Amino acid sequence: MHIRPADVTDADSVFELLRQFATSHPVRRATFDRDYEPLLSLTYDGTDLLVADEQGEVVGYALATRSLVLYAGGPVCELQELVVAPAHRNKGVGTALLKAIIARARAAGAVEVTVPTRRATDYYRALGFEEAGTFLKLPLT
Repeated sequence: MHIRPADVTDADSVFELLRQFATSHPVRRATFDRDYEPLLSLTYDGTDLLVADEQGEVVGYALATRSLVLYAGGPVCELQELVVAPAHRNKGVGTALLKAIIARARAAGAVEVTVPTRRATDYYRALGFEEAGTFLKLPLT
């Protein structure tokens, strides 16, 4: 398995994984197509969209953003999305993606990695994450 930055040829695979991941927002192909390539252009400039490539098949992806904040004394990386295809779960794919995100965050000078999650708290705790607060949202649409 190879972890690498996503590219335009990965769009269909990433979209199918996204359909499995998203539960609180509708997944629309037109919206995905509008946003996918601009996200790719942000990679290395505060956004990381990585894929797990297993012999030419994308079996997972991770999307993280980095923001400079005042409270932490430096940039904070937030893992926005981590998805692994069901047939490839529990084989280290998610952990490999997460480790790659953490390495990139470190290299970019981030002081911490955060992850808002409702479904995978035990997974992240087992990897050393600590509960730090409650995640709230205000829908604007």
